[in-house]
Amino acid sequence: MRKVLILALLLTICSNAFCDKNTIIQKGKLKYDFSFAELAIQYLETGDTCILSKISRLEAVDHIMNHAKKFNYNVPKSSNRKLVEYLLHPLEKEKLNLDRFKRNLKIAKEQVLQDDFIHERCKEFLPDEFQFTGSLFFTYGYDLGVVFGKNASINLNHSHYLNQPGEIRYYMLHELHHAGFFECSNKPMPHLDLKKYSDAVDLITLATQLEGVATYVPLKVRLKENAMNSDADYVCLNDSLMMQNLEKEYFQIYYHFFNQPGKDFKDTDWKLIASLSNGKRLWYRVGALMAKTIDEKLGRKELVNLINEDPKAFINCYLSLKNQ
Repeated sequence: MRKVLILALLLTICSNAFCDKNTIIQKGKLKYDFSFAELAIQYLETGDTCILSKISRLEAVDHIMNHAKKFNYNVPKSSNRKLVEYLLHPLEKEKLNLDRFKRNLKIAKEQVLQDDFIHERCKEFLPDEFQFTGSLFFTYGYDLGVVFGKNASINLNHSHYLNQPGEIRYYMLHELHHAGFFECSNKPMPHLDLKKYSDAVDLITLATQLEGVATYVPLKVRLKENAMNSDADYVCLNDSLMMQNLEKEYFQIYYHFFNQPGKDFKDTDWKLIASLSNGKRLWYRVGALMAKTIDEKLGRKELVNLINEDPKAFINCYLSLKNQ
């Protein structure tokens, strides 16, 4: 009887996603953590609310909550449980994408298991001695992908991945580079409490370098794999005339703040800041152009060295090359 009870207990425990040997895949000190995604599937299949409690205790949810609070996302922030409920409800609606979400999870795992490409490609754009010690979480329902400190996440249920699963690979590169950027440089996360125009310049320059280099990291991979047309950022980067116009617009905004550092920042100024990240995504696209130019003209070592400099050095380096 005792052996039967022990066997039953083991079967119960191992039905939990945490017993899947591939739930957390470690490469060096870097963890690819699929816990949230796997438990999300269990919840969507069963509707068992006990699973929501399990998800709420995950490091991945702490990561998302930290990001939501830092950047004041319009999601519940009073508790992890309320945040998880929000991301996975309404149940019947979320179940409609379940098959595609499962497919995306399978694709992401296969990418990590088959080789060390993501890890090694990102390290090409980080200091030689750098080692990741954080996690790349695979989540459900929160943005396309985000970074907070040394950890990053990919939302496998985002429409971009549901419609184009091949994009998961490229955005794993993008988000993981973000994590490496912050971990190796010890730069603080950007803050949105802007008092003066000089604060806006600090935000713009940091975001331009952060997003620009991360957008550049998959560029040659996309070119090689004929995947430039599957994401709007890379469609733009392939169009020199469009990039000229975007660059002009970017620097109009940049100098608006840069030339008046002591001016008080007003709520109405957020419209200009928002235009850098929304719609035309200027600090992604123009930032990637800057990274590409520095890399091609000065070499990878210089591009990487700039990560540990004030982000204004990244902008100034590009301008010096542009004006030659």
